[in-house]
Amino acid sequence: MNKMICLICFSVVLIMGCSNLSDAEKVPLHPMLSNDKNNYSLLVIDETGTYEMGNEWQEQNEIGNVKSVHGRTSLEQTREEYKFLEIDNSPIFIVFNTKEAVFQTENEEKLIEFLKSNNP
Repeated sequence: MNKMICLICFSVVLIMGCSNLSDAEKVPLHPMLSNDKNNYSLLVIDETGTYEMGNEWQEQNEIGNVKSVHGRTSLEQTREEYKFLEIDNSPIFIVFNTKEAVFQTENEEKLIEFLKSNNP
């Protein structure tokens, strides 16, 4: 009887655990990647503090496909932390989809043009 109760309890716990896996939101493999297939993630490396790329910037430039913006103020520290990025200058803007960096520029106007004319 005790074996039967243990088996039933184990089965219930196993089923509950497996059902939660299907509802879990997918987390990107790298923190810079977008976790939303319909939006980009933007990395801004700006040592001078010139650029403020928040919601106001997005509204002013009619950009609706960026969900998260990551700002960095140290080019050298960012190089060390993210060695896979090929960055030489600041400011620099790097756009990510859910899998990889898809666009990189040092020019804000080119960034705006890319975001307006492309969707993830």
